[in-house]
Amino acid sequence: MPSVHLFLRDTSRRASLAARVGVVTLATFAAAGSAASADVADNVDTGGLRSLSGSYLAARHAGTMKDLESAAAFYRRALDADPENEVLLDRTVMLLVASGALPQAVELADDLAASDPTNQLAALTLTVDALANGDPVAARDAMTPLSTGSPLPELTAALLEAWSYAAEENYDRALLALDSLEGPDWYSTFTTLHSGLIADFAGRHDDAIERLAAAYEADPRAIRVLDAYARALARADKLDEAKAVVANFIAEGGDHPLVQQLSDALSSGEPVAPQITSAQAGAAEALYGLGIAVGQEGGQEYAASYLQLALHLKPDTELAAFSLAALYEGMNQHDKAITVYRTIPDASPLARTAKIQIGLNLNAEDKLDEAKTELQALVDANPTDLSAILALGNVLRSDEDFEAARTVYGQGIETLDEPQREHWTLFYFRGIANERTDHWPEAEADFRKALELYPDQPLVLNYLGYSLIDKHMKIDEAVEMIRTAVSQRPDDGFIVDSLGWAYYRLGRYDEAVAELERAVELMPNDPVINDHLGDAYWQVGRKLEAMFQWSHARDMDPEPKDLAKIKTKLEHGLQPDKTDAASVTNDETPR
Repeated sequence: MPSVHLFLRDTSRRASLAARVGVVTLATFAAAGSAASADVADNVDTGGLRSLSGSYLAARHAGTMKDLESAAAFYRRALDADPENEVLLDRTVMLLVASGALPQAVELADDLAASDPTNQLAALTLTVDALANGDPVAARDAMTPLSTGSPLPELTAALLEAWSYAAEENYDRALLALDSLEGPDWYSTFTTLHSGLIADFAGRHDDAIERLAAAYEADPRAIRVLDAYARALARADKLDEAKAVVANFIAEGGDHPLVQQLSDALSSGEPVAPQITSAQAGAAEALYGLGIAVGQEGGQEYAASYLQLALHLKPDTELAAFSLAALYEGMNQHDKAITVYRTIPDASPLARTAKIQIGLNLNAEDKLDEAKTELQALVDANPTDLSAILALGNVLRSDEDFEAARTVYGQGIETLDEPQREHWTLFYFRGIANERTDHWPEAEADFRKALELYPDQPLVLNYLGYSLIDKHMKIDEAVEMIRTAVSQRPDDGFIVDSLGWAYYRLGRYDEAVAELERAVELMPNDPVINDHLGDAYWQVGRKLEAMFQWSHARDMDPEPKDLAKIKTKLEHGLQPDKTDAASVTNDETPR
């Protein structure tokens, strides 16, 4: 199951911009190195390495391992050994920014700008630091190299320039910086939103609503756009329109803590604050949005840099912190993710989700007891919190404690007065737990309930269809289920394997081979799929290839019970099965 934090991601058009933004980023802000992110770099044990070559190689290795904290420390050590090396200087600044060590990064960025006045990384770092220090003039002076480069630096410069003028209350010049910017069409995703935010910040309600309405119409599912637009409407005495914007989002399945917070604020009767309350916060919002877009392309190091710069401008920017933690999480830097998630204050609407993610990251670090304690506390505090219940159940299920998992999922289901489409996962996961604890009638009922809530859901169709086939039950229906699942996910190796195994159970071995070969191409390192292909090869007389596939499966760390069967086949070949194709029926129970 995807991590719980996925539902917090901004589903705006920024995602579709990621490829276009990210491609230019990778070539723009760094001279060398691998893509990743890091936390602070001050407390890393460099193992006494002091030579240039040793430190450099250690830094490259740390970067490859996505341990950017260590990489930053080793690059600084290499720079100490060769202080005139601009490549090392550039790389060190990048890593220090990405790790959040901004004071050190700024100090070295001064040196980098002095040695290379056109360096865009130095320009970006010094621009943001000047804004953080309340010096918009110095910020504009520092950003000059950004305006003469690739699209992303140019857009970044325009957004920061606009907010620098907003800091001086020169709103006309701020809006002109964005309105006059020429470039790719995707610029408007950012310039329309931020020109609306600046107009709202300036108290120009009509202008703000016009601009934010355009941003909202372009992407009504973008959380930050929706939030800014609804707040501007409310502040312009158009409260009913603001409520309608929020209600439409929720009615279409939107489930976001910040939207709920906004809904509560609109219903309270109290004045609604603007989204942006300072020019620094506006600049931080711009960097946050760009960081999200870059990160979706896979440029984690660069995304981390933007998010860290946003936090440098506004340390309490919870969305930037949350996104930074999610970025670490995506790179399997679970300890760093936990550290950042813990910075989300308890008063934040994101706090419970952050705590859920802490539990999931503890589990990913094999700290199962701590994970269960963290998540159980959330469930105990609010037994109706289905996100926490799902997380706890999934942690238990990942530990193969299926009995406890089915109990937790059941507790969540009991809180539902009338299950809705979005609740299908509860029944699906409980179905898995029931199946793994030999409660098949209950499992089948759960799977069918999940399909009632979400017809033709491919994961459910696959699991139920595969289980029925494996139990030699309702074969025709099961095969049709899996065919439907494959039609929806033709590149999912597990689902394609299920179809191949269905054909195998029906004795249609040539068709089974074709599907299972495709499944192995899609999932070459899965022991079960390789084992299935070996069985199918044996049945069509390709016994040498069968032995080869079984050997592959044996070496892929299969489950102990599967390993024993594979070893038997390697020693004696495939033995006739009492439940072969001739005996498979569509009865309720196998013969």
